[in-house]
Amino acid sequence: MRLKLATALAALLVSTSSHATLLTNPGAETGNLLGWTVGGLSNPRVDDGSFDPGIDPHSGQWMFSGNHGLWGSLTQNVLLPGFGQSRQVAVSFWEQGLDQDIPSDSAYVALTYRGKDGGVISKISTATIDAHDGVWKQYQGVFDVPTSAWSVDYTMVFVRNFGLDLDSFIDDNSLTLVSAGGSLDQVKPTGEAPEPSTAMIAGLGLALLAGLGKRRG
Repeated sequence: MRLKLATALAALLVSTSSHATLLTNPGAETGNLLGWTVGGLSNPRVDDGSFDPGIDPHSGQWMFSGNHGLWGSLTQNVLLPGFGQSRQVAVSFWEQGLDQDIPSDSAYVALTYRGKDGGVISKISTATIDAHDGVWKQYQGVFDVPTSAWSVDYTMVFVRNFGLDLDSFIDDNSLTLVSAGGSLDQVKPTGEAPEPSTAMIAGLGLALLAGLGKRRG
């Protein structure tokens, strides 16, 4: 019985970790840029909907804003489990911009794969999203990971196409590791009930094992 319970717990831990985003502060819900490095010219920041009244966060209380300037970026480097194996990553984010012209201000995500020494292996970008009709638009995509990639830079890139302000916003970023041959249905839809944390599941499993041990004693 103990062996069956331990096996089930291990399987649950693997299943949970495979759906967890690798990013820290993916939706700016800390209220600041914790985990992100600012780049470019526009000094991107977090926003609660006050920058462009009428454009509110996709979820929660905060989102990422392009701010002022020609272009700007927010980058986070994360380790990629499974070094040396065939892997893929699923990318998902939501974008909205102010309705100004065609194109209006837009955004995309760039992935930069790095080796153990930090050197660049390869780069790839998502499609550019220009959602300026008063609604958020989601991007979803699955990308191959080089077997020699040790980490990846996940970079939000905000691009000004009209006016002086950079009126493009990103929210609810997600970067998850999927098995080779993965598909878009492995990208966790935004709005699902949050999964229990790995620590909580592990604690529950240990408590069950301890209780079983007392019963046998």
